[in-house]
Amino acid sequence: MSLMEDIKTDQRTQILVAGMVLFALAFPAYFYYAAGQADSDFSVSGPVGNYAVDGTYSYHVIAEDSAYVNDGETVDIMANSDAAGDEIDGLNIVGVRATLTFTDDEDQGGPGCGLPTANGPVADDISGNMMHFGFEQSSATQSGESVTLEWHNSSFVGTTVSNMSESEIRMELDGLFGIGEHSLGISVNVNTGGGAGCNSNDEGEEVAYTIELISLEYTLEMVEGEVEEEEEEGEE
Repeated sequence: MSLMEDIKTDQRTQILVAGMVLFALAFPAYFYYAAGQADSDFSVSGPVGNYAVDGTYSYHVIAEDSAYVNDGETVDIMANSDAAGDEIDGLNIVGVRATLTFTDDEDQGGPGCGLPTANGPVADDISGNMMHFGFEQSSATQSGESVTLEWHNSSFVGTTVSNMSESEIRMELDGLFGIGEHSLGISVNVNTGGGAGCNSNDEGEEVAYTIELISLEYTLEMVEGEVEEEEEEGEE
């Protein structure tokens, strides 16, 4: 017997077909109604609210050495994330930093060097320039200081972020770069002291450097009303 004949003569088949038609009509109508009744503060990215952001940074060496940089010149050093090996597998890489260490090697000599009018050695100007994937950051450094290049919103870490969804916050904190080549440029401009009868000799600097990738582990916790309470307490 064909399906059409069953529909005409068999009561069970008729009930089954009627149920299928009713479901086909009611299913889209239900979801249309549910969408209209959904909380306006909820999106596909999760509920919008206040989130406490707690994070921990870690550092992973990919290059460590020294280079002599002549006065007025720049030495470029390349470092690859592969040097960190398995240490960075699965980590959230959010930046890179280079720490520069140096000691002024200016030589002075002559009969006037001990006079009160003589100047002692003057610190040279050292700067670092970090580049990766189109990002760039330069800064002058004292010995032991770093030039840091970041591609995440570090201002979120250790704070409570308001009126954002969890996925929006993660977009600010997740590192999309970091793998591959990183470039460090070290520049030196010599400053000499001395004076009448006191000769200075300073041709450049021996600069030690350490290049490290920066990783961030973080947690998000929704905090209902905490920001509002803090603001009210500040107004009292």
